[in-house]
Amino acid sequence: IMKIKKINLKSDILLKLAFLLFGLIPLSSQKLEPIIGIFFILLILLELILNKQKKVFKTKKPYILNALLFLVLLITLKDGIGISLFKKLEQMFSLLIFPIAFYILSKEGYFKNRMFFNIWKKTFVFSTFILALICFFLISKYVNPKYLELDSNFFQNAISDDSYFSRHPAYISIYLNISILICVNWFFETRNKKHKALFFLIVLTLSSLLLMLSVKIAIIALIISVNVLLFLKIKSKKIFLISQLLIISVFLIIISIPKDYNRFSKIFNSNVLNENTRYNSIFIHKQTILCATKIFKDNFIFGVGIENSTNNVNDCVREVFLFDKQIVYNSHNQYLSYGLHSGFLGVFVLCLALFFGLKKSLKQDSFLFTVYLYFCVVFLTENVLERQSGLLLFTFLINIIVNLRPFNPKFYMSK
Repeated sequence: IMKIKKINLKSDILLKLAFLLFGLIPLSSQKLEPIIGIFFILLILLELILNKQKKVFKTKKPYILNALLFLVLLITLKDGIGISLFKKLEQMFSLLIFPIAFYILSKEGYFKNRMFFNIWKKTFVFSTFILALICFFLISKYVNPKYLELDSNFFQNAISDDSYFSRHPAYISIYLNISILICVNWFFETRNKKHKALFFLIVLTLSSLLLMLSVKIAIIALIISVNVLLFLKIKSKKIFLISQLLIISVFLIIISIPKDYNRFSKIFNSNVLNENTRYNSIFIHKQTILCATKIFKDNFIFGVGIENSTNNVNDCVREVFLFDKQIVYNSHNQYLSYGLHSGFLGVFVLCLALFFGLKKSLKQDSFLFTVYLYFCVVFLTENVLERQSGLLLFTFLINIIVNLRPFNPKFYMSK
């Protein structure tokens, strides 16, 4: 008779601690984020050293593919290495080290990795919820004569001006949206009405802050991702139709907000794309993407290198946009950013990693599928992998899916 081996929940303290710690990232500062990433890796390595009995690992291929996200950037070394390049590669080193860490974790097997991932999800949602409450508090106490209206600029600066929690609103929005997707997924997985009410309350709280920050691409990506998640989770056509009507209603409410407080109103105004004014972020985004596309086309094979990517885009944008010269603009598109760093091969590797992430998760984990879809959309206007806030979270999530699939029944079973 085949029997499943019991998992000793008293063991693996170091690994549980690692995932618990990594779930606290929303409550960390920008300086603490890389430290949390380092401790996450060190705890996994320490577990490997202390526990030498388990030697069953998965195939290396998926991890090698994810590691290529870093290795392909080394093409830029053809132009030599400077201090700025070294710092950038050091910042993005987690793209290489995380696949190695998750390869080590694969020896723990499907069930334990799923348990570790659940620990992370619970901690991450809790941390994000506390972060949202802190943001509401910061907003309530914020005073700045430069921002007299209670609009998105006021709300964003209330957070970014804080010495500890200061982050770009796009990355706070990423934390909010990932947590919302987790809670929506939990909502449909539980039958407990109290739990459903709790998840609804969390989603309502996080969504409120998301709308206050009004990062357009984050809201659009969330709407797309939630729609897909509902399609994958809801079996009843009637309930699915009702959910779609609710989402459409929410979107109509968003766009009906007075234009002075509504950043979405500009999206439907074709003239805004060509208005070269100081605070027109849509025009700036358009110019950065146009410039990045032109530079990429002219350097299709090898790109221009990491050191030159931002400078070349900024110089091009500055030929048209002359305001706020102290601000340096990047490509505002992760796909183009990889193309500028490493040419066509860079774009190909990034798209390939996303494709395999989507493919693996489609049948295995609908939550992760919608998370990867979310990043695919956000990458269109944000260089998520250029900052630790987005880089660590993406690298963690793109590698975890490989460990959530059963791979060696003999490891779990014995006669």
